[in-house]
Amino acid sequence: MYQPHVPARRRRAARLGPHRRLALYATFALLLLTGLAWLLARWLELEPETLAPWQAWSMKLHGAAAMYATFLLGIVWSAHIRMCWIQRQNRLAGGLFAAVVGLLVVTGFGLYYFNGEALRGATEWLHWGGGLAVGALFWLHLARGRRQAAGHD
Repeated sequence: MYQPHVPARRRRAARLGPHRRLALYATFALLLLTGLAWLLARWLELEPETLAPWQAWSMKLHGAAAMYATFLLGIVWSAHIRMCWIQRQNRLAGGLFAAVVGLLVVTGFGLYYFNGEALRGATEWLHWGGGLAVGALFWLHLARGRRQAAGHD
């Protein structure tokens, strides 16, 4: 596969710095944990008095983390995604990850604003499925990127 010649300083620029990496990892972990907490509470069918405060706080944290994740992804777009796409690095795993994140943004919006039982139900399932899949895709993207950086791919 063709790999355009890229100076070493530009290759390093594609790698996220430790602060951005930590912010992304912590934010995505918070999104996953709060989403799983909400799903667990919903599927356990706890009493409404027990469920309501717990579920409300998990969704408030989830929404706040989602807004921050959108901000971080904007930063990552300019510093990482664009550079790696130009360099033809980790396109498949990164593209799949980005597509599912895009699905989560659209379905997250839909959970607030879509009306109708069928549309709302489909949106919920897509958001839950995408939320669970994005963790695996994130891990795949990291593993492939590190493997390529080490020269094994």
